[in-house]
Amino acid sequence: MLKKICFISALLLVLAAVLYSCKKENTSLPAEPQKAIDGSWKIVQALRNGTDLTSRFDFSKFRIVFSDSSYTLTNPVPFLVTKNGHWSFDDPQYPAKVFFRAENGVSATSSVNYPVVKGIRNIIISFSPGCVSNSYTYTLEKE
Repeated sequence: MLKKICFISALLLVLAAVLYSCKKENTSLPAEPQKAIDGSWKIVQALRNGTDLTSRFDFSKFRIVFSDSSYTLTNPVPFLVTKNGHWSFDDPQYPAKVFFRAENGVSATSSVNYPVVKGIRNIIISFSPGCVSNSYTYTLEKE
C-alpha cells in the first residue's frame, strides 16, 4: 500500500510539474514597419522596354527627394511627373503602388518594389509615360 501511495504521489508531482512548466507561446508576428523613403534618391539603372539606358543618357544629376508626403525633383528626366508635389503608397507597410500628385494637378501611379540589393535599400519604379508601347523601369538608390 505504501508503494502505491508513493507512486501516486510521485505521479501527481510529475503531472503538476508538467502542467506548471507550460507557458503560452507568443504566436503573433511582429508588425511590419512602414516603408520609410525619406531622403534623396538617384537613378542607378534605367530600362526602357527592357533595354538598359543607364550608359546612354546622363541620369547622374537627377534626384528625387522624398520628405513626409512631398517630393522634389532636381534635373528632371523622363519620369511620371515633371513638377514637384505629393506622394503616397497604396499600403504603407506592404506597398505595391506609389501615387504622385504634382503641383500642376497631374497625377500618376506606378508599381513599386522595395528590395535590398548588396545591403543597400533600392526602390524600383515602373511606368509608361503616355505611350503604352514604352515602359520605363528606374532603380533608385538612396544617397
